Amino acid sequence: MDVDSEPLSSQDNVEDPMMTSVEENVNCTCDCGGSSSKCVSVTADDIINQTFETSDAAYNLYVRYARCLGFGVYKGDTARGKDGTQRRRRFFCSKEGKRAEKYISSLSRKREHRALTRTGCEAMLAVYLDTKTSTWRVKKLFEKHNHDLVPQCLVHLIPNHRGLTEPQKAQANTMHDHGLPTSKIIGLMVGQAGGYANVGFTKKDLDNHFQRARHAMLIGGDSNATTSYLLGKADVDPMAMTRYSATDEGRLANLFWADGICRSDYQCFGDVLAFDTTYRKNKYRRPLVIFSGCNHHRQTCIFGFALVKDERTATYTWLLQNFLEVMLNKSPSVVVTDGDEAMKATI
Repeated sequence: MDVDSEPLSSQDNVEDPMMTSVEENVNCTCDCGGSSSKCVSVTADDIINQTFETSDAAYNLYVRYARCLGFGVYKGDTARGKDGTQRRRRFFCSKEGKRAEKYISSLSRKREHRALTRTGCEAMLAVYLDTKTSTWRVKKLFEKHNHDLVPQCLVHLIPNHRGLTEPQKAQANTMHDHGLPTSKIIGLMVGQAGGYANVGFTKKDLDNHFQRARHAMLIGGDSNATTSYLLGKADVDPMAMTRYSATDEGRLANLFWADGICRSDYQCFGDVLAFDTTYRKNKYRRPLVIFSGCNHHRQTCIFGFALVKDERTATYTWLLQNFLEVMLNKSPSVVVTDGDEAMKATI
């Protein structure tokens, strides 16, 4: 999509053709004393007169500018040349645009609507690639907002302006490994930083960091111990079977297992299969799938278990294919589910 109808020009909003950098004169608005790079004052003039090596550098400077004023930023559309390289890029205020009417007036919606947060704000930064110097220059900077800006005492709550740094992650991991709960860790780090506005993240961010760390790599960690244990069960139960898959990053994606009793019961009572998902109630917040049925005494019998990474059709397809292979390709006559659309499509 084209950024705007004006032709590219190497002279738009640029005074100095040489590479420049923002002079880091600190005008701190919090209690950090100007020690954080997030508190370096950035003005509109600093952006207009700036050239960048990449479009991401322009985005990072606009985020710092947004922090000084009190609004969030998101990356907008990109225009590319015939050779596929980026030529233009736009970055918008997080309140740009409005929710489409079809989502507001939809009658088939089951959940409550989220609060309307976008106001159609037109504040934005547009940059373009100057092919003569191979640098990015500012084409347009629209400063006016149609909404109230966030006060500096609350700006650290905007997603753009919060997150754990690598030293903070290392410190938090050390305390977490020694048994400190998340509430104690955030309290200690807030005290060290001199307030919530200076620590740079929230308790939810810390919880998310620990949750991502729990999704251990296949090499080492809980997932490796689990797969090794299940594969080792074959020494005691030759009919026990385990199947798993990994993500591109080497993390455990999906895990399915069934012992000899499960497989034997399925051959006898697998005409009706109950395919149910216990939603993220385990330690790792993964959906737990239970394959079950009913024997001739009307007792519940288990045919297998699985931990899956998500509830998409591709994941359920992998799961059912491996289930059938383990069960000697015996297909059930009836499958009872909880009505999940992805599950129904897979079946």
